[in-house]
Amino acid sequence: MGSPAIHEKPYGAAMSGDWKSMIDYYDKDHFEYFLSPVTHSWDTVLHLAVHSNKKRPLKDLLEIMKEKESPLTEEEFLKIQNKFGNTVLHEATIYGNYEAVRLLVKRCPDLISIPNNYGETPLFTAAGSGEAEIVEFLVRSKPKQCLAIVDDKKRLLSIHTKRSKDDLSILGAAIIGQHFETALFLLELDESLHSLKDKNGITALQLLAHTPSAFKSGFPMGIFERLIYCCLPVRRKVEFQVETSGQARKGTVGDVESGLGSSLERKPRGGLLNYFKVPKGCWLEGFWKQKRKHVFALRLAEILIEKDESWNKVDQNKKGENEFPAVGQTSENTSKGKDRKEPSTAKNSVTKSSLIRKEEIPLLIATRNGIEEIVGEIIKQHPHAIEQLNDEGQSILDVAVMHRQEEIFSLVKEQKIPLARLHRNIDSKGNTLLHNVAVMTEHSGATKPGPALQLQEELQWYEHVHKVIPSHYVTLLNEDGKTAWELFKDNHKEQLHNARTWIKETTQSCSTVAALVATVVFAAAYTVPGGSDAKGKPNFINSPYFLAFTVSDVLSLASSLTSLVVFLSLLTSPFELKDFHISLPRKLILGFTFLFLAVITTMISFGATILILIQTESKLTTLLLSFAAFFPVSIFAIMQFRLYVSFMSSTFNIIKNNGKALPSIPVPCLPWGEMLGPKKKKKNSI
Repeated sequence: MGSPAIHEKPYGAAMSGDWKSMIDYYDKDHFEYFLSPVTHSWDTVLHLAVHSNKKRPLKDLLEIMKEKESPLTEEEFLKIQNKFGNTVLHEATIYGNYEAVRLLVKRCPDLISIPNNYGETPLFTAAGSGEAEIVEFLVRSKPKQCLAIVDDKKRLLSIHTKRSKDDLSILGAAIIGQHFETALFLLELDESLHSLKDKNGITALQLLAHTPSAFKSGFPMGIFERLIYCCLPVRRKVEFQVETSGQARKGTVGDVESGLGSSLERKPRGGLLNYFKVPKGCWLEGFWKQKRKHVFALRLAEILIEKDESWNKVDQNKKGENEFPAVGQTSENTSKGKDRKEPSTAKNSVTKSSLIRKEEIPLLIATRNGIEEIVGEIIKQHPHAIEQLNDEGQSILDVAVMHRQEEIFSLVKEQKIPLARLHRNIDSKGNTLLHNVAVMTEHSGATKPGPALQLQEELQWYEHVHKVIPSHYVTLLNEDGKTAWELFKDNHKEQLHNARTWIKETTQSCSTVAALVATVVFAAAYTVPGGSDAKGKPNFINSPYFLAFTVSDVLSLASSLTSLVVFLSLLTSPFELKDFHISLPRKLILGFTFLFLAVITTMISFGATILILIQTESKLTTLLLSFAAFFPVSIFAIMQFRLYVSFMSSTFNIIKNNGKALPSIPVPCLPWGEMLGPKKKKKNSI
């Protein structure tokens, strides 16, 4: 038996928003096709009607069915499922048609409990779509079909808590969709949802820790944006407490940012936006929605962390195997993971780590993704969780170092006692904290422009971690028999090659420009603008423009020659790895500075010459000539400003933090070379 024919006219009318034509099609001429599917997904006309985002089309179609004879009752028709198992109520909750949901629940309450092919009930799809208002309505209007009382506590019925396909919880679905207001409301309904896991054993907190974009730390902002961000209020205005009788009580206003009150906002836009009549779709509304997401995500994280009990569980079958080499122990004992000697019980011998191991620890997931809010809240509520290790024996410091999460690294550094234990950790492959700096697979390394700056950033990170670990850890060998510096050099060979190529090409280009500027200004020095009298005295020697020409020409010549010398010095540099830490970037900054100054003074000299020759008193002409003179300088500044500022900030931060170790004049920095890596490997002692 073939499948029923699909009728195009009602579908076309629905797609164009002509709901009246669609209704007339069945009401006047073709009611016999009323039960037939209108799409290849087996959707009925009612499935399409809820896409109108109004109640009227759906209500009119149901009235037509009542007036005319139909082989199916209204409830039977409403329970028809499409190819994916979705009923009309499923579709209404997915598309957020609140009025249609109210009508459908009134006509057929059993729709709430019908799952689709994935095991999702309409309550589940509403939560996954972020329709908090619909979730609240379903629970409030039909509590017996949504809730049960277990040990005097409200619990969602099992049919709603998980979908059968992958055991994803209703709370997890809301988190994946980044609908955190809905997730908060679900936790208010059933606090046991936080402990549910999917088929892969992932909890709601772990899912949240995989979502860096949901937090302020994952949302870069400029100064102006930060100012606007701070001024936008975020409040949840209505609290719903669902009772078994189906009554809902409205509570007082709660401030989510301060963590006071638990409520659910029913209004789609903020009062401040309405007050200033900000149009929908404006960037300010989008910015406000981002802040709402950040605030509610943080509040959700606080609740999940508070309720999570995994921090108190210790796996007795996986005792800590990480060894902390004491001063005096040979590095050969730590060079091969499988051949490590059993430590003695002496005071200065290796001690066993009591740190916890656990697969996919929320703290380490958040660290990997750079979510400072979750990391800080976990450390605040469960201080002992900071000592957890993953299956590879890596601590929060190791993960932060590998993923270049400097803020989290600094946060842990403030914890003096845990830091004293964690900085001595060695993972299952014999890698120390300093070895993990060399890991490139977990980090893109593209936070700054240019390969040379990126390599400088890596060297700064190595130096930063170097200060934290015990001094005798610098020469320890991992399973592959490599020190941290040797591993760093091996893993950064490609980046070193790219940095060398980039800095050579940049230097050659800048040298050409500097030579060209020097040639031009040198020739201009012997060409007096406006000519000279019979005695060789310039005709306009008393003009202020002539003085500007003379001074700017001399400065331009001196600056261009100085930059040329600096760039030539760069081209003859050895380009060793350690040179990219300070020496080469400092020379490049110096060269850029003098080249930029040379270009500026050259254009000033050009503008002064033109003003001397035309001898105009028009302010407009003077302004236009000044603009023309500085236009090339502006373009040059715009193109090179980000690179220049990045070099300046990186290098001066090093000088600021390590001023005592730096010489007062630009000579080779010997102490830095020793800090960045050992001169030779010590195999017999540490």
